[in-house]
Amino acid sequence: MGRAIIINSELQSPVPQENLAERFSTDVFDVIVEATRNQFRPQEAECARLCFMDLDERSQEYIALDAVDSACFKAFVRACEAGLAEYQATGKTAWGLVHLDDRRVAQYAWEWSELIKKLQADPRYKSTERS
Repeated sequence: MGRAIIINSELQSPVPQENLAERFSTDVFDVIVEATRNQFRPQEAECARLCFMDLDERSQEYIALDAVDSACFKAFVRACEAGLAEYQATGKTAWGLVHLDDRRVAQYAWEWSELIKKLQADPRYKSTERS
């Protein structure tokens, strides 16, 4: 497993340990991350920058969501959900490659949906703070 999305790195988090990060092969990670990035709204540009800072500006093999606030976290989850819906409907990656193999699309979508479940279990997603 090459890359990861760190949801919460706090050891004292009320979130179960298994929900703190999700690891992916590089290919699956790239499909999820780039599709999610494309779903951020223009007014969410600063939030997107914060979400992808480690990957983009620090050349890391992960993105870390542990430092973003509830509103930004919810924006990430919304973008992730929208990216998944688009990928499932088209099989098309953010860079225009079409995955014609239905099994590949189903596998990537399953991994993606597991990530979304973990994101939705985070207290920031459940908070009443408006996004």
